[in-house]
Amino acid sequence: MSGTEILGEAERLMTVCNSCRYCEGLCAVFPAMEMRREFAEGDLNYLANLCHACGACYDDCQFTPPHEFAVNVPQTLAQLRRQSWERYAWPAALAPLFRRNGIAVALLAALSVTLFLIGFAIYREPEFLFAQHVGPGAFYRVMPHEIMVALFGGVTIFAVASLMFSLRAFWRDVDRDMPLHVDAVSLWQGVRDAMTLRYLDGGGVGCMNEDEEPRDSRRIFH
Repeated sequence: MSGTEILGEAERLMTVCNSCRYCEGLCAVFPAMEMRREFAEGDLNYLANLCHACGACYDDCQFTPPHEFAVNVPQTLAQLRRQSWERYAWPAALAPLFRRNGIAVALLAALSVTLFLIGFAIYREPEFLFAQHVGPGAFYRVMPHEIMVALFGGVTIFAVASLMFSLRAFWRDVDRDMPLHVDAVSLWQGVRDAMTLRYLDGGGVGCMNEDEEPRDSRRIFH
């Protein structure tokens, strides 16, 4: 489906679920959903990123396929979630990489290692890289401490900046139509839920698997 179709399907499902509310105790998606009667794009992106795809709502829902309502909340929100990551990515020029993230990561890793080795060969004599270095300070003879800090510190700063700019764009979008109420209690609840992986428990019984048996394996491995 196209991006517009995914948004339309997510809005349809949230309207159906808001009328039923059978799954309101399973995760954070449904209580948050109940705070809206109409869903803007920012609202849907917010709900999609609350979902951990535990699958409990799919197994509990009476309107899943082959029912004519064809409700499949985990699948639709997963598609919307990936689309939202692309929407809020910073810098925006790298956003399309989410569509082929496996290939992109592999190619970027190979390119980075290659450039890293070429840079070392230029900075040092090639035989210096394979020589034996012993004694005090031997660890930094191939790569001086200052270069190590500048190289990996720069990568860290870029990663933090990317996350912060992406979060700012996301927050502005979800806060546009109806300002979010944020206080110390809400922040603490969110941090506690995230640290304890509360919503990877499928409502208490565990995430559903292909054999439709709930287990805590996803939560444990996370």
